[in-house]
Amino acid sequence: MGRINIQMYSFSDGKHEDSRENLRLASQLGYDGVELFPPDFQIPAEEMKALTEELGLAVVSMHVPAKEQIVELIPYAKALCCNKLGVTMEPMLTDADVHRWAKELNAYGAACMEQGCWMIYHNHTQEFAPCEGRRIIDVLMEETDPNSVAFELDAGWCSAAGHDPIALVKQYAGRVKLIHVKESSEVIGSLPPFDASKLEIVDGNPVLPKEIEELLDHARKINCGACEGLVNWAELKQAADAQGCEAYIVEREYSKGDRIEELKNDIRRYREVL
Repeated sequence: MGRINIQMYSFSDGKHEDSRENLRLASQLGYDGVELFPPDFQIPAEEMKALTEELGLAVVSMHVPAKEQIVELIPYAKALCCNKLGVTMEPMLTDADVHRWAKELNAYGAACMEQGCWMIYHNHTQEFAPCEGRRIIDVLMEETDPNSVAFELDAGWCSAAGHDPIALVKQYAGRVKLIHVKESSEVIGSLPPFDASKLEIVDGNPVLPKEIEELLDHARKINCGACEGLVNWAELKQAADAQGCEAYIVEREYSKGDRIEELKNDIRRYREVL
Protein backbone atom coordinates (compact mmCIF):
# COMPACT_ATOMS: atom_id res chain seq x y z
CA MET A 1 0.00 0.00 0.00
CA GLY A 2 1.46 3.33 -1.03
CA ARG A 3 1.38 6.68 0.72
CA ILE A 4 -1.54 8.93 -0.21
CA ASN A 5 -1.28 12.69 0.15
CA ILE A 6 -3.77 15.52 -0.21
CA GLN A 7 -3.62 18.92 -1.88
CA MET A 8 -4.78 21.36 0.79
CA TYR A 9 -6.91 23.18 -1.78
CA SER A 10 -9.24 20.20 -1.41
CA PHE A 11 -10.65 21.78 1.76
CA SER A 12 -11.63 24.97 -0.10
CA ASP A 13 -15.38 24.49 -0.08
CA GLY A 14 -16.25 27.76 1.63
CA LYS A 15 -16.62 26.06 5.02
CA HIS A 16 -13.05 25.14 5.87
CA GLU A 17 -10.86 28.24 5.80
CA ASP A 18 -8.54 27.57 8.76
CA SER A 19 -5.26 26.09 7.50
CA ARG A 20 -4.29 24.72 10.89
CA GLU A 21 -7.63 22.97 11.33
CA ASN A 22 -7.47 21.66 7.77
CA LEU A 23 -4.06 20.11 8.44
CA ARG A 24 -5.56 18.38 11.47
CA LEU A 25 -8.45 17.17 9.32
CA ALA A 26 -6.01 15.79 6.72
CA SER A 27 -4.29 13.78 9.44
CA GLN A 28 -7.55 12.59 11.01
CA LEU A 29 -8.83 11.45 7.61
CA GLY A 30 -5.77 9.24 7.23
CA TYR A 31 -3.73 11.11 4.62
CA ASP A 32 0.03 10.58 4.87
CA GLY A 33 1.18 13.94 3.59
CA VAL A 34 0.13 17.26 2.13
CA GLU A 35 0.74 19.58 -0.77
CA LEU A 36 0.53 23.13 0.55
CA PHE A 37 -1.16 25.99 -1.32
CA PRO A 38 -1.01 29.79 -0.86
CA PRO A 39 -3.23 30.30 2.23
CA ASP A 40 -1.07 27.82 4.15
CA PHE A 41 2.00 30.08 3.84
CA GLN A 42 0.45 32.48 6.33
CA ILE A 43 1.65 29.98 8.93
CA PRO A 44 5.32 30.69 9.76
CA ALA A 45 7.69 27.97 8.59
CA GLU A 46 8.78 26.95 12.10
CA GLU A 47 5.18 26.59 13.23
CA MET A 48 4.25 24.70 10.05
CA LYS A 49 7.16 22.31 10.59
CA ALA A 50 6.16 21.64 14.19
CA LEU A 51 2.49 21.21 13.30
CA THR A 52 3.03 18.81 10.39
CA GLU A 53 5.48 16.76 12.44
CA GLU A 54 3.01 16.61 15.32
CA LEU A 55 0.31 15.42 12.91
CA GLY A 56 2.58 12.92 11.13
CA LEU A 57 2.18 14.68 7.78
CA ALA A 58 4.98 14.90 5.22
CA VAL A 59 5.06 18.06 3.11
CA VAL A 60 5.59 16.52 -0.32
CA SER A 61 5.28 19.69 -2.40
CA MET A 62 4.08 23.29 -2.46
CA HIS A 63 2.01 25.29 -4.94
CA VAL A 64 3.31 28.84 -4.78
CA PRO A 65 1.00 31.88 -5.20
CA ALA A 66 2.78 33.14 -8.34
CA LYS A 67 5.80 32.18 -10.37
CA GLU A 68 7.57 35.38 -9.29
CA GLN A 69 7.55 34.05 -5.70
CA ILE A 70 9.19 30.70 -6.41
CA VAL A 71 12.72 31.64 -5.38
CA GLU A 72 11.69 33.56 -2.26
CA LEU A 73 9.69 30.56 -1.02
CA ILE A 74 12.53 28.06 -1.36
CA PRO A 75 13.70 28.66 2.25
CA TYR A 76 10.13 27.97 3.46
CA ALA A 77 10.10 24.70 1.50
CA LYS A 78 13.53 23.63 2.75
CA ALA A 79 12.52 24.33 6.35
CA LEU A 80 9.83 21.68 5.83
CA CYS A 81 12.22 19.22 4.11
CA CYS A 82 10.25 19.78 0.90
CA ASN A 83 12.16 19.94 -2.39
CA LYS A 84 9.36 20.54 -4.90
CA LEU A 85 7.79 23.92 -5.68
CA GLY A 86 5.01 24.07 -8.25
CA VAL A 87 3.06 26.54 -10.33
CA THR A 88 -0.02 26.08 -12.44
CA MET A 89 -2.14 27.67 -15.17
CA GLU A 90 0.47 29.74 -16.98
CA PRO A 91 -1.34 31.81 -19.67
CA MET A 92 -0.27 30.46 -23.07
CA LEU A 93 -2.44 32.24 -25.61
CA THR A 94 -0.10 31.73 -28.60
CA ASP A 95 2.53 29.25 -29.75
CA ALA A 96 5.16 31.88 -28.92
CA ASP A 97 3.87 31.92 -25.34
CA VAL A 98 4.47 28.18 -25.08
CA HIS A 99 8.13 28.52 -26.08
CA ARG A 100 8.51 31.57 -23.83
CA TRP A 101 7.12 29.62 -20.87
CA ALA A 102 9.48 26.70 -21.51
CA LYS A 103 12.42 29.13 -21.28
CA GLU A 104 11.02 30.62 -18.07
CA LEU A 105 10.59 27.15 -16.59
CA ASN A 106 14.24 26.44 -17.32
CA ALA A 107 15.30 29.67 -15.61
CA TYR A 108 13.18 28.96 -12.54
CA GLY A 109 14.32 25.36 -12.56
CA ALA A 110 17.98 26.36 -12.55
CA ALA A 111 17.37 28.77 -9.65
CA CYS A 112 15.56 26.07 -7.69
CA MET A 113 18.12 23.35 -8.36
CA GLU A 114 20.91 25.64 -7.15
CA GLN A 115 19.27 25.21 -3.75
CA GLY A 116 18.45 21.53 -4.15
CA CYS A 117 14.81 21.90 -5.22
CA TRP A 118 12.77 20.93 -8.26
CA MET A 119 10.65 23.32 -10.28
CA ILE A 120 7.29 21.61 -10.93
CA TYR A 121 4.63 22.54 -13.48
CA HIS A 122 1.05 21.31 -13.04
CA ASN A 123 -1.22 20.84 -16.06
CA HIS A 124 -4.89 21.56 -16.65
CA THR A 125 -6.65 20.78 -19.94
CA GLN A 126 -5.05 23.69 -21.84
CA GLU A 127 -1.71 21.89 -22.02
CA PHE A 128 -3.25 19.33 -24.37
CA ALA A 129 -4.21 21.94 -26.96
CA PRO A 130 -2.22 21.90 -30.22
CA CYS A 131 1.03 23.80 -30.68
CA GLU A 132 2.78 23.64 -34.04
CA GLY A 133 1.56 20.13 -34.77
CA ARG A 134 2.24 18.86 -31.25
CA ARG A 135 0.51 19.29 -27.92
CA ILE A 136 1.56 22.09 -25.60
CA ILE A 137 2.59 19.49 -23.03
CA ASP A 138 4.91 17.89 -25.59
CA VAL A 139 6.63 21.20 -26.30
CA LEU A 140 7.08 21.90 -22.60
CA MET A 141 8.47 18.44 -21.96
CA GLU A 142 10.86 18.61 -24.89
CA GLU A 143 12.10 22.17 -24.31
CA THR A 144 12.70 22.03 -20.56
CA ASP A 145 15.68 20.67 -18.68
CA PRO A 146 14.97 17.21 -17.22
CA ASN A 147 17.60 17.86 -14.56
CA SER A 148 15.72 20.75 -12.93
CA VAL A 149 12.18 20.93 -14.32
CA ALA A 150 9.63 18.22 -13.60
CA PHE A 151 5.87 17.88 -13.98
CA GLU A 152 2.90 17.22 -11.78
CA LEU A 153 0.49 15.31 -13.95
CA ASP A 154 -3.10 16.07 -13.09
CA ALA A 155 -4.51 12.80 -14.37
CA GLY A 156 -8.09 14.03 -14.04
CA TRP A 157 -7.53 17.05 -16.28
CA CYS A 158 -5.47 14.96 -18.70
CA SER A 159 -8.28 12.43 -19.13
CA ALA A 160 -10.89 15.20 -19.29
CA ALA A 161 -8.92 16.69 -22.19
CA GLY A 162 -9.27 13.34 -23.96
CA HIS A 163 -5.73 12.04 -23.45
CA ASP A 164 -4.30 8.98 -21.72
CA PRO A 165 -2.26 9.73 -18.56
CA ILE A 166 -0.76 6.24 -18.63
CA ALA A 167 0.62 6.79 -22.12
CA LEU A 168 1.98 10.18 -21.11
CA VAL A 169 4.00 8.95 -18.12
CA LYS A 170 5.44 6.18 -20.28
CA GLN A 171 6.25 8.60 -23.09
CA TYR A 172 8.10 10.99 -20.79
CA ALA A 173 9.89 8.59 -18.48
CA GLY A 174 11.22 10.27 -15.36
CA ARG A 175 9.63 13.67 -16.00
CA VAL A 176 6.46 13.15 -13.94
CA LYS A 177 7.52 13.43 -10.29
CA LEU A 178 4.02 13.97 -8.86
CA ILE A 179 0.52 12.90 -9.82
CA HIS A 180 -2.67 14.68 -8.86
CA VAL A 181 -5.23 12.01 -8.11
CA LYS A 182 -8.30 13.72 -9.45
CA GLU A 183 -11.40 12.27 -11.08
CA SER A 184 -13.18 13.51 -14.20
CA SER A 185 -16.42 11.89 -15.27
CA GLU A 186 -16.35 12.95 -18.94
CA VAL A 187 -14.17 14.18 -21.77
CA ILE A 188 -14.56 17.93 -22.31
CA GLY A 189 -11.53 18.61 -24.51
CA SER A 190 -8.97 21.36 -24.02
CA LEU A 191 -10.53 24.46 -22.53
CA PRO A 192 -9.41 27.75 -24.11
CA PRO A 193 -6.58 29.50 -22.24
CA PHE A 194 -7.06 32.95 -20.77
CA ASP A 195 -4.91 35.46 -18.92
CA ALA A 196 -6.50 36.25 -15.56
CA SER A 197 -4.09 39.15 -15.04
CA LYS A 198 -5.79 41.02 -17.88
CA LEU A 199 -9.29 40.70 -16.41
CA GLU A 200 -11.23 43.19 -14.30
CA ILE A 201 -10.98 42.46 -10.56
CA VAL A 202 -14.09 42.76 -8.39
CA ASP A 203 -13.95 41.90 -4.66
CA GLY A 204 -10.54 40.33 -5.20
CA ASN A 205 -11.66 37.98 -7.98
CA PRO A 206 -11.22 38.24 -11.76
CA VAL A 207 -14.42 38.79 -13.72
CA LEU A 208 -14.49 36.09 -16.39
CA PRO A 209 -16.34 36.31 -19.69
CA LYS A 210 -19.64 34.48 -19.32
CA GLU A 211 -18.75 31.71 -21.77
CA ILE A 212 -15.44 31.02 -19.99
CA GLU A 213 -17.12 31.05 -16.59
CA GLU A 214 -19.69 28.50 -17.78
CA LEU A 215 -17.00 26.23 -19.23
CA LEU A 216 -14.96 26.37 -16.03
CA ASP A 217 -18.01 25.72 -13.87
CA HIS A 218 -18.85 22.63 -15.91
CA ALA A 219 -15.23 21.47 -15.78
CA ARG A 220 -15.25 21.79 -12.00
CA LYS A 221 -18.48 19.81 -11.65
CA ILE A 222 -17.16 16.77 -13.52
CA ASN A 223 -14.80 16.21 -10.56
CA CYS A 224 -16.50 13.05 -9.27
CA GLY A 225 -15.80 10.61 -6.44
CA ALA A 226 -12.83 8.29 -6.08
CA CYS A 227 -12.62 5.54 -8.72
CA GLU A 228 -15.77 6.85 -10.46
CA GLY A 229 -13.98 8.69 -13.27
CA LEU A 230 -12.04 7.98 -16.44
CA VAL A 231 -8.67 6.91 -14.97
CA ASN A 232 -7.60 3.35 -14.22
CA TRP A 233 -5.60 4.16 -11.10
CA ALA A 234 -4.04 0.76 -10.54
CA GLU A 235 -2.60 0.76 -14.08
CA LEU A 236 -1.51 4.38 -13.83
CA LYS A 237 0.27 3.78 -10.53
CA GLN A 238 2.08 0.76 -11.91
CA ALA A 239 3.28 2.75 -14.91
CA ALA A 240 4.12 5.88 -12.91
CA ASP A 241 6.03 3.97 -10.22
CA ALA A 242 8.11 2.37 -12.95
CA GLN A 243 8.92 5.83 -14.37
CA GLY A 244 9.96 7.45 -11.10
CA CYS A 245 6.83 9.13 -9.76
CA GLU A 246 7.44 10.10 -6.13
CA ALA A 247 4.03 11.07 -4.73
CA TYR A 248 0.30 10.70 -5.33
CA ILE A 249 -1.78 13.67 -4.22
CA VAL A 250 -5.58 13.63 -3.98
CA GLU A 251 -7.31 16.83 -5.05
CA ARG A 252 -10.98 17.70 -4.77
CA GLU A 253 -12.47 20.73 -6.48
CA TYR A 254 -16.16 19.89 -6.21
CA SER A 255 -18.46 17.93 -3.94
CA LYS A 256 -22.11 17.01 -4.32
CA GLY A 257 -22.39 16.41 -0.58
CA ASP A 258 -20.31 17.02 2.51
CA ARG A 259 -16.69 17.69 1.52
CA ILE A 260 -15.13 16.00 4.54
CA GLU A 261 -17.20 12.86 4.14
CA GLU A 262 -16.27 12.70 0.46
CA LEU A 263 -12.56 13.12 1.23
CA LYS A 264 -12.90 10.32 3.78
CA ASN A 265 -14.51 8.09 1.16
CA ASP A 266 -11.86 9.08 -1.37
CA ILE A 267 -8.92 7.88 0.72
CA ARG A 268 -10.75 4.69 1.67
CA ARG A 269 -11.25 3.80 -1.98
CA TYR A 270 -7.85 4.97 -3.16
CA ARG A 271 -6.19 2.77 -0.52
CA GLU A 272 -7.48 -0.16 -2.58
CA VAL A 273 -5.79 0.88 -5.83
CA LEU A 274 -2.79 3.10 -5.04
